[in-house]
Amino acid sequence: MKCDSRRPGHGSSAPVEAVRHDLRDLLTRWQAAELADDATVVVSELLSNALRHGRPPVRVACALRRRSPHRAALRIEVTDAGPSFDTARVRARWRHPSFTFEECGRGLFLVDTLAGQWGDEPTRNGHTVWAVLDGTAP
Repeated sequence: MKCDSRRPGHGSSAPVEAVRHDLRDLLTRWQAAELADDATVVVSELLSNALRHGRPPVRVACALRRRSPHRAALRIEVTDAGPSFDTARVRARWRHPSFTFEECGRGLFLVDTLAGQWGDEPTRNGHTVWAVLDGTAP
C-alpha cells in the first residue's frame, strides 16, 4: 500500500499539520491506527527538517507492509532537493559529551528513538530521509 501526500509548501507549519492529519486518516483506513501516534511525530520531524533545511520541491510518501495479520511496518519518506547528510555523524554527535539538546538535534533523536530504522539516501535531484516504524496490533 502506498500514498503520496500533497507537496507541502515552504515557510509555514500548516503543511506539517495537514500531512499529520492525512497520515493519521490513512493509517486508520489501512487498519494500522496503532502506528499513528509515533508516525505523526516522525513525519512531523522529517518534514519540518526538509522545510527548514532542504530545498523545494518537498514530497512525503509512505508505504505500509503487513508482516502478519497483527504486525505492520510503515515506511515514511520525505524527499527534497537539498544535499544529503551523514547519519552516522548525526548519531555520533549525540554521543559526544559536549552535546546538548538546547542547540538542535532533538527531532532526529526522536526519529531515532521511535523508528526501528532510519537513514538518508541521496537521489538524482536531492535526497530522501526515511524511517521505518514497526507495530503490533493490540
